[in-house]
Parts: sequence; C-alpha cells; structure tokens
Amino acid sequence: MSTENKFKNTLERKSFEYFQNESKRNLIAPFQALAKFTAVAGILAMILEVRYFSAHSVEIYISRLSAILIAFLLLVISNFNFGKKHPVILIHTLLLSIICSFGVMIYLIPTTIIFNSHIISLIIFIAALFLSWEVSNQIIVAIYYNVVFSVSIIFNSKSITILPNMFESIFLVIIISIMAIVASYINYKFRQEAVIKTFEVSQSEKKFRNLFENSAEGIFQLMREGKFTTVNPALIKMLGYTNEEELKKLALQSDVLQRKSDWELLTKLLEKQGKVRNFRVPFKKKDGDEITVRMNVRSNEDEESGLNVYEGSLQDITQQVQAENEKQNALEALRTEKLKAEIAAKKSQQESNFKSKFLASMSHEVRTPMNSVMGFLTLIENDLFESKDELKLFAKDAHLAAESLLDIINNILDISKIEAGKMDLDEIDFNINDEIVKAFSIIAQAAKAKGLTLEKNIDSKIPGKMFGDPTRYRQIILNLLSNSIKFTEHGKITLNISVQAKTESFVELLTSVEDTGVGIPSDKISTLFEPYIQVKTKKSSKEGTGLGLMISKEFVKLMHGEINVESKIGLGSKFYFTVKMKLQPNVNIDQHFHVSGKVTSGQTHTAYGIMTQHSEENSETVQRKKLLLVEDNPISQNLELKILREVGYEVEAVSTGHDAIEAINTGAFNLALMDVEMTDMDGITATKKIRESSGRYSKIPIIAVTAHSSMKDRERCLAAGMDDYIAKPINIHFLKITIDQWLNIPPRA
Repeated sequence: MSTENKFKNTLERKSFEYFQNESKRNLIAPFQALAKFTAVAGILAMILEVRYFSAHSVEIYISRLSAILIAFLLLVISNFNFGKKHPVILIHTLLLSIICSFGVMIYLIPTTIIFNSHIISLIIFIAALFLSWEVSNQIIVAIYYNVVFSVSIIFNSKSITILPNMFESIFLVIIISIMAIVASYINYKFRQEAVIKTFEVSQSEKKFRNLFENSAEGIFQLMREGKFTTVNPALIKMLGYTNEEELKKLALQSDVLQRKSDWELLTKLLEKQGKVRNFRVPFKKKDGDEITVRMNVRSNEDEESGLNVYEGSLQDITQQVQAENEKQNALEALRTEKLKAEIAAKKSQQESNFKSKFLASMSHEVRTPMNSVMGFLTLIENDLFESKDELKLFAKDAHLAAESLLDIINNILDISKIEAGKMDLDEIDFNINDEIVKAFSIIAQAAKAKGLTLEKNIDSKIPGKMFGDPTRYRQIILNLLSNSIKFTEHGKITLNISVQAKTESFVELLTSVEDTGVGIPSDKISTLFEPYIQVKTKKSSKEGTGLGLMISKEFVKLMHGEINVESKIGLGSKFYFTVKMKLQPNVNIDQHFHVSGKVTSGQTHTAYGIMTQHSEENSETVQRKKLLLVEDNPISQNLELKILREVGYEVEAVSTGHDAIEAINTGAFNLALMDVEMTDMDGITATKKIRESSGRYSKIPIIAVTAHSSMKDRERCLAAGMDDYIAKPINIHFLKITIDQWLNIPPRA
C-alpha cells in the first residue's frame, strides 16, 4: 500500500473514531432532555390516567411510576462515567421503558390503542430526529416497539380487532416506524458529515497552528500603518523579544526597520503589485544588533475586520548575506590577484625583453672597453707609438677602458645579488667625511679630464660617528657623481649632505647631487630607476648600462630611504635621496625612527681641487713610514710595488703568510697590505696569528687587499682582526687615502 493510501486510510479511521466519540458525547444531552421530558410527561399522564381510568388505577399507577423512576434513575446514571461511556444503553433502556408503559396501557385498556399507538409512534419519530444515532439503533427501537405493540394486542383478553380504524392504526404505526428509521438514517448522515467536516476543519486548523507555531520562518500580519496584529514564536525569537505582546506594541517602520526608506518602498510596491517577494532589508533587534531578512509580503483583506492588512513571512539570511559578501570579497580578491598576476606577467615579459636587449647591449658594453684595453696594450707592447706623450695617452685610454669595464662588471654582480635577494648591508662605525673624501678621490680624475668643478656642502651637525654600511653609501654617491660627470660637459657638480631628522638612536640624512648637464626628458624620468633601461638623449651620445641608478635605488631602500630626481632639459639634474643611519649599534630602525621635519644647521662649503703634488711636510712624513706588501702573485706584486713607490711610500714585499709574520715581528713596518688568498697560508690565518701573538707589533694596522668584494668577505676579514678592506682592482687615489688614514698622515693638498 502506498504512503498516500496509508495516510488516507489513517485519516478516515481517525475521522470515524472522532465521529463515534462525538456521537456518544452528543447523545448525553438529548438523552437527559428526553429522560426529563419522560419523567414530567409520566407524572402528568399518571395523574390524568389514574383519575380517568379509575378501574385500573393501581396498574396504571405502577406502570407510569415505574417509567418515571426508570427515567430518573437513568438520568442519574448519565452523570457518571458509565453513563457517559454508554449513552446508547441508557437511551434504549429509557425508550423500552416508555414503550412498555404504553404497552401496558394498551393491554389494560384496549380502547386506548389508537391514542397510545399514535403517541408512542410520535415519541419514537421525535427520538429518531432528536437523537442522531446510528440507524441500527433506530431499527432495534422499531423492532421492540412493534413487538411490544403486538404482544399487547395478542395477549389482550378482549376483542380488540373490532375497534374502528384498527387496521389503519396498525398500518400507521408501521409507516411511522419506517419513517423514523429513514429519518434516523438521514439525520445520522447529516450529523456524520457535519462532524467529519468539523473534524477536518479542526485537523486543518491544528496543522496550520503547528506550522504557524513551529515554523522556522517568522510569520506575521500587520496593519497598513505598520502595527503587528499576529506574530509567531519564530519571529518573536528572531527579533530577540520574549512574548507576542512586546512586538504588538511596536511599529515596523520605526522600531524594527533600520531604514525608514525601506518601509516607503515596500508599501509602494504592495500598492502597485499586491505582493512582494524576496525583499531584502536590514532589521533591528531588541538589543540593537542588526540582522538581514528576506521578506515575502502580500496585501490582503482581513475576513473578520474587513480591513486591508499586510501578511507574509520573513527569513533571517544574515549568515547567507555574510557568506555572499565573503564570496564577493574573495572573487574581488581573486580578480585583483588575477589583475596583479597579469600586470606582473606583462611586467615580467617587459623585463625579459629589456633583459634580452640589456644582455645584447652588455655584450657590446663589455667588448668595447675590453677591445680598447687589449688594443692599446698591443700598441704599447709592439712599440707602436711615436712619442712618450702618445705612449702616456695610450696608457691613459687603456686605464679608462679598464675602469669602464670594471664598473660594468661590478654593476652586473650587484644586480645579480639584488635579484637573488642576497644583498645585505654591513653595520660598522664610520665617519661620513672620510667616505666623501674617498668618493671624491675616485671621481676626481674623471671630473678634471672634463674640466668640471666638484663642490661639497656637508652639514656641520652630522654626527662624527655613525653605524651603517659606508661602502654602499659611498657607492650610491659614486653612481650619482659618475652619472653627473658623464652627462655634464661644462660647469660644476655639487654634493650636498644635511640632517633631515634626528633622534637619540638615529639620524636621517638628505643627500643630493646637482649638475649643470643636459638634463633628462620628463617622459623618461619615471623609467630611470627601472632595471635594464637605458635613457638616451638627443643632446648627448652618452648612455648608461641601465644598472647604476637601479642599484642605487635598492641600496637606498635597504637603508630605509627614498630616492628621487628633478631635471630640466639644458639646465641640469638633481638626484636626492634619504638614508637612516644608526647612532647606536644593534637597534631597530622601524620601531624607533618616527621623527619628521628638518633640522637646520650650519654647513661647510668646500671646492674640491684635484690632487697634483705633495707638500714637503707630507712627503717627509710618507718617507718616514714603511709598508709591507704581502702578495703571492708576481704580476700583482710588481704592479702594486710600482704604484706604492711612485706615490712616495717605502715598500717591501713578501710572498707568503709565514714570511709576513716574520717580517712584521721585526718591527720594521708601520702598516701591512695583506692579500687574502695565498697558497701556503691565507691572509685570514696570517692575520689571526699576528693578532694572537704577544709581540709588541701585533697591533700593526693590516689592510686586506683581495679580489673578493662581497660584504661577507669584508666581514670575514674584519672578524679576523684586519683593520680595513680594499677590493681589487686597486684605485690608486682610494688606496692612498686609506693608507694615509691608518698612518695618521694629513690629507695631501
């Protein structure tokens, strides 16, 4: 049997059971009324009949009194559980007592047969209409009514058949009995239909009430002015209230809706369309929290009041809206990431193209100076020069080409470290004036060759001792100075350094390099600091490798600063950058440096002249100092000896670490230039042994000279006890300044 049929049979069974129970309950009241009527009618009949039929007064009295007593007894029983559970038995007993009472009257007084038969028939018919019980009960009543009536006639001793209208009366009794049965059937069916309809309505109402009470959605009915008239528990709970009365005191538009405009829009839509579906609005709970609900509302006419009302349901979709918002945010994030990825891919493709062009350009950039170096050396080697001046010119050009090649190689190495994320800064104490002197000594010859004046303005408020990476700071300045010299044909180049901000732990320096060169087109400025991009101008055939400024930008960023440029075509350019230097070692810049504004101070202005000759005092000082050169490569040893002796130092050379230790222990030397990589004992080991010895000359200044130029190599040298560090190839001017500093020789003018 299908579920639907089972449900249908169950419903029919419940309907029948309900009807049976209702029929029983509904029989009690008619029975009690009938019993009371019987008792009263019996008393009247007893009084009248005993008086009228005095010959049988005792029999009539007993008969009627018995019926009256039975009626009273059954009336009492009907008030107890037995009577309430079995009203049919009580009715049958009552009707049987009434019929027997009338049967006794017919038996005793045959002449009353017509009257009594009509009366009892009328009672039976009225009972059929009044009781609304099953037809089977009415048939039983008709049977024992006719049986009692027949017995009364049969056992009558007198001739009853000769009475007038006897047969008509009998026929009438039978007809009335049948009519009573039919009437009982009709009444029973009508009653059954009415009761079942009532049951179905009650079941439907119960189902609706269950849905209303237990629905997860809020169900409501409200007046057109916004007052709630009906709400279910779900809505009460959803809005944070405790009972229905609290909500009925509120107005939807002012107490529940977050925005009054939503109520105006809702009412307009209802007036226009009659109903609104999926209307999303923010609601305000009792505690002030906001929830988002989805409303389904329609305009309807209330059957009881006849007024137009709004009714419908609403659902709390706060979590759904949050999920939708999160999904939307995720989609936006994905779109943003996709856009970033596309931009990054495009940029990567551009950089790849730039890099390809750059590599092709670097091939040209490297081969061109290398070709010049090899060419001039070939000319010199084969004596293909006409005079000593031309020989010096060849050597000078070869030197310039070699320096150009070295710059390219250094830049390529730096950019490789930057792209690999392996570029680290050192943190040592230094004096900024010393670094500027070194930078100017390196760049001075190039400026002199073009007839340019170098000037520097250094703020006197700059601390004499700072902690940072002097090499990288100097490299930034050298890159900017080199660029300015390259693109400036006449005039001057000025270096300015001032204090931008200062705390107890840090100082922020503002450094600028200004020139009077050709300037940079405004449309090219944005690409200056991009990697692998070379800026070309119509007024100059010069161009860079595209790495110097990019490297400078990365160094500035590592020093917690920014770099920018201002330029005008034909008037010159100004590159300026900020860096943060520590005044105390091992502190965190990001946590401590929050100073803004500028610190004004006096500045010293110096026009930097090119070093041309020694003063007598400095020459005598230099001649009194003796250097030890430790170098195992014969070519490098001869070259460095020649350079050092040419600038005025007295120098002796050894080729091993062991020889270096022995030579220093003699006490004949004031400073040692130590090669790091040597075969028998490297410079690191030799230096450690010198420092660990207890000799009086263990504190001799030792300067590392090596082809390794990374910060880790520098740290390794300094950790071993070396005092300074010079990278190959050696710049003679930088070498002289470094040696003079450690020998306490004043700067040479």
